[in-house]
Amino acid sequence: MSKELTTGKVPMRTRRRRNAMTFPRELREAIPELHAARDLELDSIDGRSSNIVFFGPLVQLKLVVKETGKLKGRFVIGMDLQPDAARELAATLTKLADVAQNSQV
Repeated sequence: MSKELTTGKVPMRTRRRRNAMTFPRELREAIPELHAARDLELDSIDGRSSNIVFFGPLVQLKLVVKETGKLKGRFVIGMDLQPDAARELAATLTKLADVAQNSQV
């Protein structure tokens, strides 16, 4: 009996990553007990693309939101999207921006 293992290389399977958003714990703590939500202003958007062997192609966005009024907190919200979801989001935003710009007041 041969004790040799298979010599052929088996391709590594990529794990299908879901579309996800990540919120920092500090954001939860910034919402007062008596209120259901907190109004934050979008300060900046940054992003990058990656293609990691384990996760496959991915679009990663970093949304920085900040407190309004007297409070000065800033929070980073992460968004990881598969390329098809990123394209769909871009198309939806473009369509909505066109409608908003062309609507009459």
